Amino acid sequence: MEIIEVCFAIFLLSVAQRLLFKYFWKRGLTIEVGFSASAASEGDTLNLTETLTNRKILPLPWVSAKFQVSKHLQFLDSTNSQVSDDYYRNDLFSVMMFQKITRTLPFVCGKRGFYRIKSIDLVSNDILYTSKLYSPEKSGAQLTVYPKLINVDEFAVPYKKISGNILARRFINPDPFEFKGIREYQSYDSFKSINFKASAKTGRYMVNMYDYTVSQEIIILLNLQKYSSFVSFPLYEKSIRLAASLAEYYIKEGIPVSLISGAKDIITEKAAVILSGQSAFHLNAVFEALARITLDSDAYPITDFTRGFSGDNGNKVFILISTYNEPDIEQEFGRLRETGSDALWIIPSEYDTKITANMEKADGKIVRWEVGKGD
Repeated sequence: MEIIEVCFAIFLLSVAQRLLFKYFWKRGLTIEVGFSASAASEGDTLNLTETLTNRKILPLPWVSAKFQVSKHLQFLDSTNSQVSDDYYRNDLFSVMMFQKITRTLPFVCGKRGFYRIKSIDLVSNDILYTSKLYSPEKSGAQLTVYPKLINVDEFAVPYKKISGNILARRFINPDPFEFKGIREYQSYDSFKSINFKASAKTGRYMVNMYDYTVSQEIIILLNLQKYSSFVSFPLYEKSIRLAASLAEYYIKEGIPVSLISGAKDIITEKAAVILSGQSAFHLNAVFEALARITLDSDAYPITDFTRGFSGDNGNKVFILISTYNEPDIEQEFGRLRETGSDALWIIPSEYDTKITANMEKADGKIVRWEVGKGD
């Protein structure tokens, strides 16, 4: 009789603890998974933090936190993880009553792109492991990884070709009403330009800078249209890096830059178009647009966007970046030059990329830029 009573008591305890955990394990239990920054560049190291909080009196002997994120975020700690089409992580926690546990996982931004935490799951059991407890969670964490910039000194297409007759600003006369800023005096500066108030504050001669009444605008045309049946995605990535590098270089020079690309935004699925600007905020907008370009969808032809440019565009400079070089785009490039604009066409290519454009006829305005295979 006593054995039956003991067994019955054990049964009741088992049922009670199972019901207790079933209805109360998730109350006050939260998981937050986030990135240490909202934006970074290729090659940067960031942290992903997991914060598990238990705001109740019921302790949880073990809770498994599982999440999934892109494999292009390369985590330095491979413990409890698996990499296939994505990066899968499964971390085990033992959380007591009213306790918060935070873990930090460093990772390297391996590739430009727009990243989210794809899924988070909390999994647990009751004390006797008689029932499995499961709860899917949400995360609003987002990370934008900007393209890696190409060092100007290592850039294979000579900047002199771009910055000479093609991208030189058309200086007329400094406009005294267009104040640009203050900088340190140089030997070639006029005595009239010295700002004596700023000089007194800094202890060094400082001069006023004025903008010019006319300056050129650079329009970067990034065409990622398929150039063959089998395309090189690393070549496309190099083209995107080139566009980012040119934008950064000329915005720092104080020249307004626009970006037009037929490639689709991974979120909006619209073409990547950023209108003219020259501020640091504008440069970040260009970087973000380039980061969010998806190569999984076919790009719109760049000619769909350039046909709107006509007439006198003498203050515009077009830089076309396109491995696709069939007659239709060559004809459109020639038309842009006929509008009175300066233009340069850079054809990123690998050693076996077919070039059909007539480079000799273009008077040096078409440049082949060879990049290493797999760069």
